[in-house]
Amino acid sequence: MSSLSKIVAGMLLVAGLVLAFIAWRLASVSPSPPASAVSAPAPAAPAAAPVTLYPVVVAKAPMPAGTRIDTAKMLAVAQWQAALSGGYQELAPLEGAVTKFDIAAGDPILHSLLAQGLARELKQGERAVAIAVDEVVGSGHRITPGDWVDVFFMIEKGQEVPGAQARLLQAQVRVLAYGKASVDGPEEKPAGQPGVPNQPAKTAVLAVPVEQVNELMLASRAGRLQLALRPVDDDGVPDAQLFVQRNPVLPVRADLTPAQRDALKLAPNRAFAGESLAQLDGTTAIAPARAAPARGANPGGGRTVEILRGDKSERVRY
Repeated sequence: MSSLSKIVAGMLLVAGLVLAFIAWRLASVSPSPPASAVSAPAPAAPAAAPVTLYPVVVAKAPMPAGTRIDTAKMLAVAQWQAALSGGYQELAPLEGAVTKFDIAAGDPILHSLLAQGLARELKQGERAVAIAVDEVVGSGHRITPGDWVDVFFMIEKGQEVPGAQARLLQAQVRVLAYGKASVDGPEEKPAGQPGVPNQPAKTAVLAVPVEQVNELMLASRAGRLQLALRPVDDDGVPDAQLFVQRNPVLPVRADLTPAQRDALKLAPNRAFAGESLAQLDGTTAIAPARAAPARGANPGGGRTVEILRGDKSERVRY
């Protein structure tokens, strides 16, 4: 072999050793992750959805049935995570409402827990009284719920009434309902039932002070009523103190204390004492009220009776 061949063979051997060393080094080093895996950020956790809150009116303190609601003192608006069906979101619609059932503190105020209908429209000391009406009595059926009327009545001459008369019975009376129309809304028709033509009103419901219900009942049975529509800005009423006061039907006990005598002026007691047609017509002489004998009084001689004239009283022996 020539010297040149030896040199080439030596160079090839050296090159082979170098390539073998490079191959060994590449095999011994672990592969690096892909560039895309290194550069991509880790996925972020999803953000929590905001909680939606709904206003719900609740009771601040327990409210027994029959409580008239004062929204500022008795109610508050809470925030709930669910809307409440049949509840209230604001305080304003509940002002003056009356509870029909007991309501505990923190309970929501529901429509079903409140008194509905005409009972809610009555003021303290008033009663809803229905009277019969026709086109004449009802001023040509021009009266609507919410109007104010004067109630006149006429009594014809008869066995109990010596002469026919007509006069004002009650002034400035509020109309709660006339026919099917009412201040608390129209009458609801049963589902699936077709509408019927409007029928003439046969009754009117009036808001009457409890002490005047008796006289209205007597006048409606013994005579004829007439409703006179009042102007909306007229607040004139008669002064009953200018006329002789009617005595009650039930006699007053003679042994009442001063406080009990003052209680006789209260509206429920006046209504309980009653009215008589003989006094209502105003033409029959009014006999002094009889007093029941005092407890322990001697049933024999020396009896006394207390006579009431207006605010004055005197005891007479008989």
